Amino acid sequence: MSDVARHGEAARTKDSSALVDRLIAQGDPYAALGAYTDIRDAALEELALGTKRQRLIVAAAPYAPADLLARLSEDADAALALRLAKNPSSPAAALARVLESDPSARVRSYIAAHANTDPTLLSALAEDEAIEVRRAVSGNAATPPDVIARLSAEADEEIARNAAAAPQTDAETLLHLWNAGDIWVRADVAEHPNCPPEILAQAEAADDPLIRRKYAANPAVEDQSLLPLLTDPDERVRAAAVRNLSAPDDRVAESDDPSAKVRRLFARRARLPEPLIARLAADPDDWVRRWIARNPDAPEAVLEDLMRDAIPAVRRGVSRNSSCPPHLLATLAADAEPWVRAGVALREDAPEAAISALLDDGDPDVLGALGRNPATPADRLEIISRNADKDVRRSVAFNPAAPAAALATLSEDAYPLNRAILAGRRDLPGDLAERLLTDPEPQVRFAAAANLARAAART
Repeated sequence: MSDVARHGEAARTKDSSALVDRLIAQGDPYAALGAYTDIRDAALEELALGTKRQRLIVAAAPYAPADLLARLSEDADAALALRLAKNPSSPAAALARVLESDPSARVRSYIAAHANTDPTLLSALAEDEAIEVRRAVSGNAATPPDVIARLSAEADEEIARNAAAAPQTDAETLLHLWNAGDIWVRADVAEHPNCPPEILAQAEAADDPLIRRKYAANPAVEDQSLLPLLTDPDERVRAAAVRNLSAPDDRVAESDDPSAKVRRLFARRARLPEPLIARLAADPDDWVRRWIARNPDAPEAVLEDLMRDAIPAVRRGVSRNSSCPPHLLATLAADAEPWVRAGVALREDAPEAAISALLDDGDPDVLGALGRNPATPADRLEIISRNADKDVRRSVAFNPAAPAAALATLSEDAYPLNRAILAGRRDLPGDLAERLLTDPEPQVRFAAAANLARAAART
């Protein structure tokens, strides 16, 4: 029994005790696991981990509480050790304990790459006899700078690449990697935020476009250094510069890149000058127009033009633009393309007349969008929850304004995923959680028990 479980048992409330007793009587390990997150109880722990199969399931579950994973590490066999090493939620203590059990090189590699592995442990793993373990350490974002420096002295291409991209690699190590590495290592060095100024200067003027592209993507490079790259002969360099620009100035308004790929990236940016927005809105490439149609900085006149675009996806973009004015949404609600109407149906800020016009729409995409929209009248949400299409019905389960009658209908839905999503609602009424606690699907029972435990722990 874990210390946390002992504490939880002592702190039981009346409601949580009743729930624990019910779950134990039910004998369902999945429901026990769901409840354990909020009710740390020894009996629930024992039920959740009662069989070898259950221990294997919990050891691999990313949603499993950290203290249960730590408990499993206390007597982990090879199968459990592998699952714990791969589980992204395994705490540092569990990983350290697994490592003490003399695991295989494969398990050590997973621990060396794990985001929760302690830096001290990473330092020790950097001395591991297996090259794959040392490679994993070099690629771990938590590996300290001195360990990265030590590993980068090895003549191994993968370690060099990992070290050049590792977040904590310092400038001195990056300088070493630049001088000793191949073109791929140099490229990663050029992109690193800690890259020293002398290397950045060389990367900016490099003959190889890969180096210039990585330099253009470096978040430490300032805008005045990126702007000249907008005229680079290589479109990938120009694209990287566009992605990296933080605040384009007026010079960007003159940009008329020959590459549709680059123009698409411009269209996705915020705070573009209006002349550039207007030019991109008339671009021959429909993907450029799609992105401008979604750009919240696009003026109303531009959106009005794009609303009449021949490509439905462009008109859909206007319907999803957060700055689209109500009268344009009202017009788009009558669009001939269902996907465009569905874009309006998703909008909580759509005019009431637009929503009303869409209520009689029979297209599944439109109905599914209305099912998610809190602005949809409650009586219509009840109707949508009974639709013949399981995907349409499921939309109501995501709606925070769904009425109790619609939720009750979904609790008896024939499609398991719909019940599972419903059971995961944090505002699920207690009577529905009780009903779903005996559902035939384990994931539904897990979520229902978690809901009931949350409520019990609050009382």
